[in-house]
Amino acid sequence: MTTPAPLQAPADLKEHLSTNPRSQAIDEHGFDLNLAYWNTRIGHLPGAPIRGENGDITRGRISRGSLFAMAGAAGQDESNEAAYALFWHSLAWGTGTSHRNTARRIASIESDIMGIGNALRRAAFVAPTDPEAAFRTLKPRTSLIKGLGPNFSTKYLYFAGAGQLEHPCLIVDKRVMTTLSRYTEKPLTPKHGTGYGYGTYATAIELMADWARQLTTPVRQIGFDEVERWAFKVGK
Repeated sequence: MTTPAPLQAPADLKEHLSTNPRSQAIDEHGFDLNLAYWNTRIGHLPGAPIRGENGDITRGRISRGSLFAMAGAAGQDESNEAAYALFWHSLAWGTGTSHRNTARRIASIESDIMGIGNALRRAAFVAPTDPEAAFRTLKPRTSLIKGLGPNFSTKYLYFAGAGQLEHPCLIVDKRVMTTLSRYTEKPLTPKHGTGYGYGTYATAIELMADWARQLTTPVRQIGFDEVERWAFKVGK
């Protein structure tokens, strides 16, 4: 059996990368958020409070760069405080102003603070080397945290990589899958809801990693997440 040729990186991805430096597209990508909303609800839980880049706990900006800076201790701190801190900050970053499942997610964590904290720490620890173990830690069969499907759990796994260019866990949400599905023979977008399994995740991250490698030059190494950022922007 012959191995199929790799899919050629899209021309518009190459153009996007040529006009969007990593510092701008990735490190500075963030949002000004209502942190008081979160802190009144999670103040009693490990990892709180959520702080903006200016240290404010009422309103402040959270960027990918600030989340990368929190990743180092998330897989090491046995108190689980660092893992929860990274989780809450990444959840706020990804949620924005839409809080459809926020209350359910918080309640789920309140029901098993220690067990979920241990899982978050383990997922952060293995994410840089074993994306399957990381993914299955937070979604062994169904989502470990109720109301938190892979659209959001993969954000946590991604930030656990501290911004490493070849970190193997990437954000794979509906918009990213919509874009990638345009270039694959078998669409990645789930038929029902937003949940998906590891096979879909692996296909998505392998494709984005391959495109990043194709477009890397001696002058600039393309981070895997730069492909994800492009896929999210065009995946409407």
